[in-house]
Amino acid sequence: MLISKNTGNPSALETFIKNKGYQLPEDYKSFLVKYNGGETPNTFLKAGKVSSDVRAFYGIGSVPYSLDEAAAMDKDGKVLLPIAADSYGNLFMLDITKGTGVYFADHEKNREMEPVSDSFTSFIALCRSEPVKEASKRTPQEREKIMLEKGKGTNITDGLRKMWQDEYDKYSKMVQEEVIV
Repeated sequence: MLISKNTGNPSALETFIKNKGYQLPEDYKSFLVKYNGGETPNTFLKAGKVSSDVRAFYGIGSVPYSLDEAAAMDKDGKVLLPIAADSYGNLFMLDITKGTGVYFADHEKNREMEPVSDSFTSFIALCRSEPVKEASKRTPQEREKIMLEKGKGTNITDGLRKMWQDEYDKYSKMVQEEVIV
């Protein structure tokens, strides 16, 4: 799986654990220290009844998806912590009661829990990523020039230019790396 990791402070993890009182599995703690969550564009997972994208992983501190703002939930005697989200706002939840199991919480089904994997490491192994396309890292001007050279200038609209600019703003400086847990 590829991730564009967040910057982080390893001591923030210990503070987070102390303040929340959570018991996190070692593989997940290692992930937080090394990557502190991050964006995972073009990442997909298929396991059992669950087929979804994985948009981003939660991290600690001032990051787009922050564990500091996420609440663990008690479900059927398990304490489940959100660790990742898909594009629709559904959550991937880690059982931190026993440190085993990742579940998919579908918000359209009242956060019904569907098992995905038996550990965080096996969850990561199920995720498949494609790198961000180089075209998404080109400036809108470069993309327009290419379209004109191909004789497709009539397809260029202000909406397309805006989409190109949005992609460029999001992906031009993004660095993806393989997650190793």
